[in-house]
Amino acid sequence: HFFTFCRPGADQAKNFIAVVPRGEPLLPPVVDIEFGGNCPQRPSPEQLNTELAAFLGPVEAAFGKQAIFYLTDEAADAYSATIIARRRWLRSLAIRPRENDWIYWQYHNMGRVDGIEGDVDLNVLKGSRETMAELFAPTPSIAGP
Repeated sequence: HFFTFCRPGADQAKNFIAVVPRGEPLLPPVVDIEFGGNCPQRPSPEQLNTELAAFLGPVEAAFGKQAIFYLTDEAADAYSATIIARRRWLRSLAIRPRENDWIYWQYHNMGRVDGIEGDVDLNVLKGSRETMAELFAPTPSIAGP
């Protein structure tokens, strides 16, 4: 989910819950936090956390899984020290991510894949097949809103 700074987190959660199907095994929801393509007004870390909490509460309760945050280097620099604690999908094209707490790493944005026309993002999962299976499994420790 591309998290926009222009709309309240609760409104974004309602839309996400209405659009994403349930009933099939799913990976955890991913919340894309970046400045490119977003509103020009950047929220303070406190404002961002307030809106993220309003989004995460209903979404995590609806899907039974803790979300993952996708962060560009720029967003990580701005918010990493203060953002709500979640696993991270880091976008770092120049170097391997500094942080040890990433689960996914986007290392390229102009990759090629047979059968797909144009550039694609290339990512790596830190872990094994068991890690992937755990991501698909429900997370029973999620508390409701």
